[in-house]
Amino acid sequence: MQLQKVRLLPGQAIVRDYIHNYEKVKEFYLYRPYEQASIEKRLSWLAAHPASNRPELVDGLLAFNREIGNHAHALQNIEKLRQPDAYVTVAGQQAGVLTGPLYTIHKAITIIRLAEEQEAKRGKPVVPVFWIAGEDHDYEEVNHTYVQTRASEVKKVKLGTEHAGRTSISHLPVAPDEIRTFIDEYFAEQIETEFSGEIKETLYRFAESSDTLTGFFARTMAWLLGEQGLILMDAALPFVRRLEKPVFAQIIERNEELNEAVSVQGEKLEALGYHRQVETDRSNAQFFLYREGERVGVTRLADGTFQTRDGSETYTKQQLLTMLEENPEQFSANVVTRPLMQEYLLPTLAFVGGPGEIAYWGLYAESFRRMGFEMPPLIPRLSFSLFEGAVQKNMRKYEVSTKEALTGLAEKREQFLAAQDTLNFEEKFNDVREKITRLYTPLIRDAAEIERGLQNLGEKNLEKVLEQVSYYENKIQAAFVKQHEAALRQFDRIAVSLFPLDKPQERVYNIFGYLNKYGMEWFRAFASYPYDVVPEHYAVFID
Repeated sequence: MQLQKVRLLPGQAIVRDYIHNYEKVKEFYLYRPYEQASIEKRLSWLAAHPASNRPELVDGLLAFNREIGNHAHALQNIEKLRQPDAYVTVAGQQAGVLTGPLYTIHKAITIIRLAEEQEAKRGKPVVPVFWIAGEDHDYEEVNHTYVQTRASEVKKVKLGTEHAGRTSISHLPVAPDEIRTFIDEYFAEQIETEFSGEIKETLYRFAESSDTLTGFFARTMAWLLGEQGLILMDAALPFVRRLEKPVFAQIIERNEELNEAVSVQGEKLEALGYHRQVETDRSNAQFFLYREGERVGVTRLADGTFQTRDGSETYTKQQLLTMLEENPEQFSANVVTRPLMQEYLLPTLAFVGGPGEIAYWGLYAESFRRMGFEMPPLIPRLSFSLFEGAVQKNMRKYEVSTKEALTGLAEKREQFLAAQDTLNFEEKFNDVREKITRLYTPLIRDAAEIERGLQNLGEKNLEKVLEQVSYYENKIQAAFVKQHEAALRQFDRIAVSLFPLDKPQERVYNIFGYLNKYGMEWFRAFASYPYDVVPEHYAVFID
């Protein structure tokens, strides 16, 4: 496996500045990324604020990871967390079917690599924990994936069952037969390889053992990355909710203060020209309640009471605290309070996130502080593009560099076409238009001397003549493109591999398209490679 690092700038301004111009955003993020000094400073803070729930955390993680059949290496890593000087690198994602987009795997690889790197430097345990956002209820985000078909098209493959409610993905039943049908439809678009049968049988087995998408996701991730020591944690598990009770209590008791902290940070971001990633208002209670199996938002009223968003139930602060003590499973965190839960539950050395997460965490430093926590160092996840053999062959044929393939493929395609135009049709047609206009204009002017209305007629006539010239030019251009359509298809195949749906590969395709072609041995090499955790993008050339 060959690699090449390419510098690609993030699309969001605040993320670009966080990585490359930290001084501009230091009031929103406590630590510089990629610096060992930040890690050492964070370790000092963690040592002064030891976690009080390690035994319960370890027991809960062991039970869940044994249930999903995680690898012995992952179970050993969980046991390490009993030690007071053991810490975690953490990333999270929703439970997408077949693990969702490639960046889910990339996040997991990043925390594995970062944990290995920091454990080697410190000589103390650092383990990777993948936080499954099982509380989330956006079924439309997790019920599908995309596949590159044999005809080099991009096809959406979706679970058959529709669901319009707000049930958390970890609580939403999904029949094994439905997942099996999905697997069959996905692989029907793939070429049959020596790996296809075994992969499908493994996925069938996970489907039979799972009654939710979260269970299927967790078993699949454990199979792929448990050997690398990846610990899986479902945020919707009952033991997690019990441990989170003190944080929910603070959120209820100091709700106005928490909201004020987030709102003020958002206003500061906007004042500096950044986009506020999370739209929230000062009346948002920043948590959900489960009612008849669905997550219902909660608002804080002017008199200090709390009300479900549908207006059906109202609670005093004390009533909520009593509910929390008796039935913590009725509560659920949201995008603002989930990071606080992670900070409380896990001895987090660093949080790894995608560009969107890095951006919206810029709202949270003050809310962390007011809750008695500290926002950890944020490390942007590693990003990859997988270059398959056919793509590499086409790049060599048309002299497309890696950087050009990732940042300027459309321009390279146009340059290729321009180079084939040895008859210089564009220049000739521009010359014809200029000459027609130059010859015709005096005629129009002279005709206007006879009758003023002839000027408008002449101008419209000239416009139609030029339209006919352009029509003929377009016909020639279409014939020219058709003459070179074989070459252009090869440019298009590069594009559909690296930028399907005009988006980066890692945001669309799924890891199983590559597993089916190249097998688990290739994946183990890809996942276990000792990557440097750096801001550069990795181009991975598959042999």
